[in-house]
Amino acid sequence: DFVAVDQVSFQIERGEIFGFIGSNGCGKTTTMKMLTGLLPASRGQVRVLGKAPDPKDLQTRRRVGYMTQGFSLYTELTVLQNLELHAKLFHVPAELRAGRIAEMTSRFGLDLDLDKHPMDLPLGMRQRLSLAVAMIHKPDLLILDEPTSGVDPIARDWFWQQMIDLAR
Repeated sequence: DFVAVDQVSFQIERGEIFGFIGSNGCGKTTTMKMLTGLLPASRGQVRVLGKAPDPKDLQTRRRVGYMTQGFSLYTELTVLQNLELHAKLFHVPAELRAGRIAEMTSRFGLDLDLDKHPMDLPLGMRQRLSLAVAMIHKPDLLILDEPTSGVDPIARDWFWQQMIDLAR
């Protein structure tokens, strides 16, 4: 009987940073899952980049980057292997992968950690890796679910400065 998301309407313009603020259980993650196509809307309509989210529409899904609240990293893979895998999953052309990975590792300060496993990294560095993974394919839209939860104030400030720079 509980309705998490009801009568929600918004439009986000290119370069805009848009946030959901609310208590636990109010529907923030549910809304984000509907935007990514991971969860269908039971009523109404959802449009992302001009189309209804469809988990089978790989062309549109490749235009969206999603950083989950729990970090969607493969813990048995190294930092480099996580980046390589996600670049392949998002069909970054083979001839562009090395350059794109180098750009992400440099931008997010992961250069010295390429051979480490995600669980061997501090939380702030795992956060950076998750963001790099979400951006490896140069998405048009980036959806972040509680990206700074649990990190220290310095890591949080760094992260939001990156978001401001990206929005520009």
